[in-house]
Amino acid sequence: MDNQHSLSPRQERFALAYVQHHNASLACREAGYSAGCASVTAVRLLRNDSISRRIQALEATAAQELGVTRQRFLNGLLEAVELAKEKGEPMAMVAAWREIGKACGFYQAERVKVDVNVAGSLEIGRMNQLSDGELLSIIGSNQAVAQ
Repeated sequence: MDNQHSLSPRQERFALAYVQHHNASLACREAGYSAGCASVTAVRLLRNDSISRRIQALEATAAQELGVTRQRFLNGLLEAVELAKEKGEPMAMVAAWREIGKACGFYQAERVKVDVNVAGSLEIGRMNQLSDGELLSIIGSNQAVAQ
């Protein structure tokens, strides 16, 4: 099923507006959602899988129409770094590197999955009952063993 057809008309307007300027609150208002809670609604809409897929599809179409690939984009940013370097503009270099970092996903939060079984839950319960001094003592002894 086409993602566009699974969206309401307002959701589609939101996706189209968001792709134009990447300002979620503004896109919300432009799509006809309440201005008073546009920020909250925008977060909710961006978390919607169907809307996210539609935005990705719209962005991919735009990139394809422009003939822009990820590699071409990154090469352009690297050219900007070199130009800024030649002109002695460190802030422009930092800005270009920041964009490269974003494009490479270096600013994405890492997700760490922690799986605690029954034994782990019991251990956490025991640790929660320890005083700060007892916890610091355990940490100190583990650091000594590690060295």
